[in-house]
Amino acid sequence: MKTMTVFEAKNHFSRALQIAAEDVVVVTRHGKPVAAIQSITERDLGDLLLERSETFWKMIERARKGKSISIDEVRKKLRLSPAMKARRK
Repeated sequence: MKTMTVFEAKNHFSRALQIAAEDVVVVTRHGKPVAAIQSITERDLGDLLLERSETFWKMIERARKGKSISIDEVRKKLRLSPAMKARRK
């Protein structure tokens, strides 16, 4: 893990992205972490968007209560394009 200040990250953003390709860059302000820069692939983007989607987590809650929903309906509600499909693990 590499740490950079906000000032360093702002003024050397290309360098921060180069470092992030190998490891997570934690950005700090006044010595406290405020952000993280991590490289992602197109495949990772779908997962990242789902993780942060309130709509998705509401659907998960609903499914856990026994009220299932089809994958097509999930994609429609989340407006996922074919390129943004979540990875199968």
